[in-house]
Amino acid sequence: MIRMECIPVGFLDVNCYLVWAEGEESALVIDPGAEPAKVDAALAAHALRPAAILLTHGHVDHIGAVGALAGKHGIPVWLHPAELPLYRSPANALPPWVPAARDLPEPAAAVPIVPGLAFSVLETPGHTRGGVCYYFADSAALFTGDTLFAGSVGRTDLHCGDADALQRSIREKLLVLPAATRVFPGHGGSTTVGTEAAENPYLIKAP
Repeated sequence: MIRMECIPVGFLDVNCYLVWAEGEESALVIDPGAEPAKVDAALAAHALRPAAILLTHGHVDHIGAVGALAGKHGIPVWLHPAELPLYRSPANALPPWVPAARDLPEPAAAVPIVPGLAFSVLETPGHTRGGVCYYFADSAALFTGDTLFAGSVGRTDLHCGDADALQRSIREKLLVLPAATRVFPGHGGSTTVGTEAAENPYLIKAP
């Protein structure tokens, strides 16, 4: 079973997650969007060593602390290859931040392997072209970034958004998971797959 901590960071309250296996010191850092010192403090509080950074997508509010954390700890960063243009773009900025691409490391080619942590990468385009979710089947835990929220779904009116693709991603990749699967989104509180399948008003019901 995994252990985890959610750390809201930045003025958009992005949920950065620390994920580690019981009894292990190595942790994954998912979507460190800002405030690297806050993330480091949470790691230290659990006596954890960051082993890798996983990104659900490349929007600036989810990657703002990547450069600082990866540089300090010498750890790899992974995101879907389709996100590289967004990740690298100087236009990927949100005032009052400067463009995040200035100090971002080159992403790793392969998904990092961390002791005790087995997970699947689910490709879920729609919010962005290369958005993904991370599914820890043994712990029935799903980290959805900005694909699926409690009672909502990700925006598709931004550059590269695709509403039809988002609906397909959620229905074909996420709602097919066990109903009890816990959903940990990129913003807001957690939920379950079953709750969203039954109650989310933004999901188009199948005919």
